[in-house]
Amino acid sequence: MMRSIHFKLIFETNSKRKIERFIESHYDRLDEIFDLNWKRTPAHTTIRGIIQGTSGTELEKSFREYSQELAESDGEKQFIGCDGKVLRGSFDHFEDQKAVQILSAFVSDSRLILAHEDIATKSNEIPAAQNLIAELGLSGYIYTFDALHCQEKTLKSAKDSGNDVVVQVKGNQKTLLNDCQTIAETTTPDEVYQEPVTKTRNRIESRKVEIFIAPTLTHAQKWNLVKVMVKVERSRQLFDTKTKTWKNSDETAFYISTILLSAQEFCQAIRNHWGIENSNHHVRDVTMGEDKSRIRTNPHIFAKLRSFALNILRKNKVENVSLELFDNCMNLDNILNYVGIL
Repeated sequence: MMRSIHFKLIFETNSKRKIERFIESHYDRLDEIFDLNWKRTPAHTTIRGIIQGTSGTELEKSFREYSQELAESDGEKQFIGCDGKVLRGSFDHFEDQKAVQILSAFVSDSRLILAHEDIATKSNEIPAAQNLIAELGLSGYIYTFDALHCQEKTLKSAKDSGNDVVVQVKGNQKTLLNDCQTIAETTTPDEVYQEPVTKTRNRIESRKVEIFIAPTLTHAQKWNLVKVMVKVERSRQLFDTKTKTWKNSDETAFYISTILLSAQEFCQAIRNHWGIENSNHHVRDVTMGEDKSRIRTNPHIFAKLRSFALNILRKNKVENVSLELFDNCMNLDNILNYVGIL
């Protein structure tokens, strides 16, 4: 049954009733593929019971094993972005249940999700990220984080497992941020990279990256793993369709790193990290309807099933997920040619 549901999720990822309808419509073909041999197709209530009763621990174990197999044959897997996401529709006021939050590890180059870590109700992303680094058991990778994870323990967790970290610095580490600003203002950078201007519809953007090797920091012992400080200047021009004018938007950001890379490599790593929003979170919410989902009992199970489907599509170089889901609904056999299905 779970194999059939998993197969179905590559077509539609929101409703158990639609899973029921899909199985009814394609039962003969599904029976041929999976040797179901059922006396009758399951009702949506049965499907709901199966999904809700699935062990989250066992599902995550299977997901990690499967995802690492998908990622093995891909080229460079150097950068892993980690970012949390709230399942906004999973709250339940009657049960005093807040919306569930999940941290995901995302391979930047291939856009494959490697793993998830459920964030405990009375906790936050920081310990979840540290646990995830340890549990994955990988080495030789570079983890990228937003400023929330600019923590001494996070850097140490990565180093202890044979990995490195690039993390943004913001106001939650005021002294470190002041150090970064002072270094950038008073020191000549060791290397500078000017990214070529990129032009898309209604948007012109460029980045300038400066790196400062072996920066002198106020709390040197606390940040003894830091080898490089990175300054990124982003320049954007956005076209306002209402006023028919271009508006400038400039931003300066700082990062620290436990590994020495070229300015160009830092530029790509930082750009790729924020690609999580477009390649993962946006697709899940807009195309897969994750934010609108009102599943409240074990919502993380359905979220991880969506990740199975999304990984298969990414592995097969699908760019337009919405259109591909529609094509798959029109042609059941289309998906049988996917790498990673059978």
